[in-house]
Amino acid sequence: MEFEFHVTFNDLQLVEKEAFIDLCQSQQVKPVMIVLDQGNYINQPMITGVIKRADFQEANKEMEKIAATFHNNGFTIVRKKVEISPKEETYFYQPILKNSKPYFEWHGKVQVDDVAALRNLCEGHGGHISRNSLNANGKVRFITVREYESPKQFYDRVEKIHTILQANQIGLIKEQYELCIYDSREELDSGWIS
Repeated sequence: MEFEFHVTFNDLQLVEKEAFIDLCQSQQVKPVMIVLDQGNYINQPMITGVIKRADFQEANKEMEKIAATFHNNGFTIVRKKVEISPKEETYFYQPILKNSKPYFEWHGKVQVDDVAALRNLCEGHGGHISRNSLNANGKVRFITVREYESPKQFYDRVEKIHTILQANQIGLIKEQYELCIYDSREELDSGWIS
């Protein structure tokens, strides 16, 4: 089974970013510097990678090893997330961990001149805006839809965002559907996703 993991760290100082990116390269993970459009924790530097293992416990062991390497190099971990294909709906209804509430997430990558207009178009349907500050193109944004209630509601909300984007001639560069089966600290998104 394929598990995508994210490990988020305390905001980095400018002098730390090069070492962070170098460590990402040595660990074969992707560095991402998420900047939320709004919220209580706007800057969220993270790593992301994919692990193929038989189950969550095995994948989690690998993620923990990678996370420990970053911790041992002075980077403070504030969150860990694990995502799988949303087609694995069983895990939505039967959480892997007792205190875990799985949720669906969709990310749509777009390029726009007017970020405020994009926000206004999407927010009524649960679309939240962010960017990766490592992307040199300042016009690229991500729209995120998160859904806790049902797969149907999730896909319906994403379809509404698709319709809005098409009606406003905003093309999707890329999109990704996920089922988050573990999130150690959802509150980092407070004020962004409420």
